[in-house]
Formats: sequence, structure tokens, C-alpha cells
Amino acid sequence: MMKLIVSDMDGTLLNSKNEISDKNVEALLAAQQRGIEIAIATGRTYKNAFALCQRYGLKPHIISNHGSFIYTKEGQLIKTVALEPEDVHHAVDWLEENSYFYDLCTDEYTFMPKRAREILLQDFEQAQAENPQEILAERKRSIDWLLSMEGIVFVDNMREVAYKNYFFGNIAAMTYNKKRLAVGREYFKQYPGVTMTVAADELFEMIHSSASKGNAVEYLANRLHIPLQDIMAIGDHYNDISMLERVGLGIAIGNAKEGVKKVCRHVSLSNDHHGVAYIVERMLKGWKPTSYSV
Repeated sequence: MMKLIVSDMDGTLLNSKNEISDKNVEALLAAQQRGIEIAIATGRTYKNAFALCQRYGLKPHIISNHGSFIYTKEGQLIKTVALEPEDVHHAVDWLEENSYFYDLCTDEYTFMPKRAREILLQDFEQAQAENPQEILAERKRSIDWLLSMEGIVFVDNMREVAYKNYFFGNIAAMTYNKKRLAVGREYFKQYPGVTMTVAADELFEMIHSSASKGNAVEYLANRLHIPLQDIMAIGDHYNDISMLERVGLGIAIGNAKEGVKKVCRHVSLSNDHHGVAYIVERMLKGWKPTSYSV
């Protein structure tokens, strides 16, 4: 029996409507009632993730901003791995000079330019015009998703915010233009001091080089005195790989990227078919993994 279950949020615990299904909620609560610790590991801010969990009656430990902040289920901040100020300044200068949309995230707030919707819609329409054969309409919903996040602060001057005394966990840049996406990802992949991580098809994000979901899960496990082999982690995207590889049982959700499935021993159902509940319920019934697919 696992002693800690860690789940990603978007694309994993959340379905395509950005909801946590009743089945997923019931399965996690059942695990907690059996004495199993529950944690969320997400790219969202703590404030955003906490509000979402609270809405569904969940009280997990929360690893936010891709591993930059760790909060206990009681709401205590126990670990911070924020970006260095000079790395924030450099990233913002480069993103501004190259006209990328981006936001700056602390554990509480997501700072965005006031023209966020206009900028993103313009980027989307340009990408669609350049590649009319691609069906991007479904991905356009990510704009509404992004702008509906808890804790957004719209500002006039992003550079001014970047130079203030905030602890930024991550900087998220977004574009639908494949060439610009590749350029941005490659640039920050090579930049020392930060790790470039990918949590969605149109995003690239920068976190401290020591921050990751894997490192955060290990830190939380040590705090809870739980061996890594007694942890099950569930995820769908590349930013989840560090934790999926680190724990005793890494589970890819059914809709996970192929590269994520390859590093996991097992694949559950999709996020729209209660994949988290499916695997948690099986584990609670005594399921012991013996093959790749469950």
C-alpha cells in the first residue's frame, strides 16, 4: 500500500472542463481516510491550487509553481526555491525585447499585462493565419483558462514588477507560433541558473535550476518520513517526469504525452474518464502492478 499519493492538476486530476470529478474527489478522500497522505503537484500558484482544492472539499499538501513552493495540508509554507532576481531581470528583458507574452508568478499572484487578452488573441490569430491547415480552435480555450486563474493581477508595466522585491517561482511565456515557441524554449534551455519546463503545448516556463516537482516531492516525503518507494505519482506532461521517475510508482494518465508514458511503468484511464480515481481505487483494493498497462 502506498503511503503518499501525488497528483498533477491540469490534464490529470482536472478533466478537460477544468473540473475535478466527483469520482476523483471520492477516491482521494477514501485514501485519506485510510491514512494515506495526499499531495498536489502543479504549475499553478499555491493560491490558485488551494482555492480549487477547497472548492471540492480537498485538503492536500500542495507543491506549487512546478516545485518552487511547498505547503503542508495545514497551509504552512515549508520550502521556497524562488528564481534569482538577476535571472528574473534577464528573462523579462529577453521576453520583452522579443515581444513574447509572459506572466510572473509568486505563490499567491500571477502578474500579467493589462492587454493580456488582446495580446494573446492577436498571437493566436496570426498563428492560425500562417497555418490555416491546423485546427487551433480547441487550443484557443487556453486563453480563457489562463485569464480565469485565481490571483491574477493586471499591471501596466511588467518590467517594473520584475524589479520589485517579490519571490517569483516561475515565469510563463505563451505563444501559438511554433517557430517562436521553439526559439524561446531553446534559448532558456541553454540559459544557466534556470530550468525551462513545459506544461502545455503553447507554453514554456522558467523556474530555478534547483526547483522541480521531483525535488519537491522528495523534500515533502522526507518531511513526512515516507520512503520514495512508498509514493505513487500521477501526471500527464513533461514537467511531471521528474516526480514520476523519482517515486516508487509513476503513473501516466491515459491522455499523457507519449514521452511521459515511456518513463512510467503504468498507464491509467484519461483525465476525462476519472483516471486518478481509477488507479487510486485499484491501489486501495490491493492492486499490485505487474504489467505496463492497467
